[in-house]
Amino acid sequence: MLRFTLVRTPLFALLAGLLIGACADSTTETTQAEEMDMEEMMFSFGEPAEAANADRVVEITANDDFSFEPDEITVSVGEVITFRVVNSGALIHDFTLGDEATQEVHEEEMVEMAESGEMMMHDEPNAMTIDAGETNELTWHFTEAGSVLIGCHQVGHYDSGMKATITVES
Repeated sequence: MLRFTLVRTPLFALLAGLLIGACADSTTETTQAEEMDMEEMMFSFGEPAEAANADRVVEITANDDFSFEPDEITVSVGEVITFRVVNSGALIHDFTLGDEATQEVHEEEMVEMAESGEMMMHDEPNAMTIDAGETNELTWHFTEAGSVLIGCHQVGHYDSGMKATITVES
C-alpha cells in the first residue's frame, strides 16, 4: 500500500502541475489576446470616426481591373474623411486602410480564411467589404502625417495591384 501511494503521489503532482500550468498559460494567452485586440483598435494613422463629423466625402471606385480610382488621395492631419466606395464591377472587393504592415497582416488573414473556406468578411474598424454593384462608407479621422495605404484583399487582388495611397499632410 505504501508503494502504491508513493508511485501515485509523484504522478498526481505531475498531472496537477500540468493542469495548473495549462490554466495559467490559458489565462496569460487570454490576456495577451485581449491586449492585441486593444492594440488593433489603436491605429498609428488615425481612428474611426462618425460620418456626421466628416469634413468631406471622398468617392472611390473599386474596379474589376484590380484598381481603385482615384489611386492617390491627399488629406490633412486632423481631417475626418468619409470614404464612399462604389464597387463598379461584378467581383466582391474590400477596402482596408493601413500602413504596409497592416496590409501584409490583413492579406495573410484573408488568404488563410480563403484556404479554410471561411467567409471573407470584415469586422475591423479600418476595413469593409463591398459587394458587386454596392456602395459602402467608412469614416476615418487622420491624426498623423505620413502615408496610408488602401488595399483590397480579396484573394489575388492586392497582389495584382489593387491598392491606393493616401498622403496625410501636416
